[in-house]
Amino acid sequence: MKYELPQRLSGIAGADAVSADTNAFLAAVNISEQDRTIVQQEAHSTANQIRALGNAMCDPEDADELYGALASLWLELRLQWQRHNDVANYDLMRHGEAKPIDLVRGSVSAYHFQRIESVLQPNQIQFLNKKALSIMESLRQDVVSPAETV
Repeated sequence: MKYELPQRLSGIAGADAVSADTNAFLAAVNISEQDRTIVQQEAHSTANQIRALGNAMCDPEDADELYGALASLWLELRLQWQRHNDVANYDLMRHGEAKPIDLVRGSVSAYHFQRIESVLQPNQIQFLNKKALSIMESLRQDVVSPAETV
């Protein structure tokens, strides 16, 4: 069996696709040029991270490490999406509208973690989602009611 994961990562993080898709997100909202630049830089930075993982771990014996690194990056992006979503929901509740920049940043985060999911098996995705929700719930409970430490 051929080790194709690094090439697949290069494909999902291709500069042309990421730029086109990011521009499509940006075209859907009216935000400042400065905010557009921020979103584009974030999208390219994440794509570069995905490509860098594939380039660094390009041998078949690296597959387990690469999947582990992808899990970490997926979690980072999933938590970014959650943060942008929380901010947008709070703004919507308080002010009746969400800031377009938060919606776009959340969309770009989701775009990237879904692109990573395209190279994973359904059971891996299910496990990651379950673990992410568990981590977030645990952290939220710990912050609301921190355990006393001596």
